[in-house]
Amino acid sequence: MKKIFFLLFFLIPIISYSQENNDISIGKTYKTYSKILGEERSYFIYLPKSASDRIYSKQKYPVIYVLDGEEHFQGLAAMMENMGSLRIFQESIIVAIPNVDRIRDFTPTHITSGIFLDSVSAKSSGGGEKFTLFLQNELIPEIESKYPTAPYRMLIGHSLGGLFVINTLLKHTELFNSYISIDPALWYDNSKLSKEAENILSDNKFKNKTLFISVANGFKKKLDTAEVRKTITPFNDAVLAMDRLKSALQRNSNKNLLWKIKYYELEGHNTAPFISEYDGLHYIFRDYNFLSVDNYDLFSTSVNDKTILDSLKSGYKQISNSMGYEILPSEQIINNLGYAFLRSNKFESAYHFFEMNEINYPHSFNVYDALGDYHSAKGRKEEAKKNYIKALSILDYPPTVDKLKALK
Repeated sequence: MKKIFFLLFFLIPIISYSQENNDISIGKTYKTYSKILGEERSYFIYLPKSASDRIYSKQKYPVIYVLDGEEHFQGLAAMMENMGSLRIFQESIIVAIPNVDRIRDFTPTHITSGIFLDSVSAKSSGGGEKFTLFLQNELIPEIESKYPTAPYRMLIGHSLGGLFVINTLLKHTELFNSYISIDPALWYDNSKLSKEAENILSDNKFKNKTLFISVANGFKKKLDTAEVRKTITPFNDAVLAMDRLKSALQRNSNKNLLWKIKYYELEGHNTAPFISEYDGLHYIFRDYNFLSVDNYDLFSTSVNDKTILDSLKSGYKQISNSMGYEILPSEQIINNLGYAFLRSNKFESAYHFFEMNEINYPHSFNVYDALGDYHSAKGRKEEAKKNYIKALSILDYPPTVDKLKALK
């Protein structure tokens, strides 16, 4: 499918949201009844714009599950929309889960009180395992039955949600492929989870798992950890919890878990989430970055088409390896490269890109519409007709009907 503003695709991505009744819409709210939790739960869904595009082949998307959904959904969805259009992050579905009782749902054990949790607040604590079962047996199957999901899931949580993320990684490792834990509340239950981490991380079960942890140090007193270790108090134990987890990760760094901890000296506990999500996604989708619109050489018709194709094949192979499933070169990227070379009258080069799409996406309307344009530009009317007819057998698209009539 020819894009009139195809050059903008390479240089200036246009960001927009679907509009209904003149209102900007970034997602939708749904409800589901959980038998496990014994209550109705709502969730917010963000779908990439390409999910509703009929021109190209249907895609499948990684799914990002976000805790504290009422706080983090809109910012994360806007970030994903923007960074996806710039081809920095892989386009993904976002499922954000707003809270009912976050202390109950995010804590793995029951306590009567704690260093930062009084007895009233702690009364409902310890429902983390039930909430995990809700995700595993109810919400995730519902999402995967309704939406075009790829075999890749990510979990993001902040504070107690970050504690839940670490607990899920350690004790329900296979539930997600990657984890972003934002300033996690590792102090909970006398730092029990960070103490358990050493033995759990020694197990060789973390192959192809990725973990990003952020630590917000802004507004915190600078403490001498060596001095803190001399006296055992609940507060000192809490101060050392992150160091303890970091040491466990370092000692078991050969066990296939890919991890990174980033410290934010200028961010507080409540200002850390947005920048942590960006950095965490950048880390997890790092192999996707070669497709950035700023990588001009990859999208220039002055570069040999074989060089570009080899770069794309190699890059997507690396993406597939890091994500754990096969991801084909983007039909839209390849299509736009084909048209770029076609407009430069480099017909053989253009055909190499259109041919790649035909091999990878044999059921796409766009593939045959583009091949029709290619053969038409070459003066091969019969070949052009044949491809337009095949495109129209997939999708009745008026502009293609007009092109076919013009040839006849």
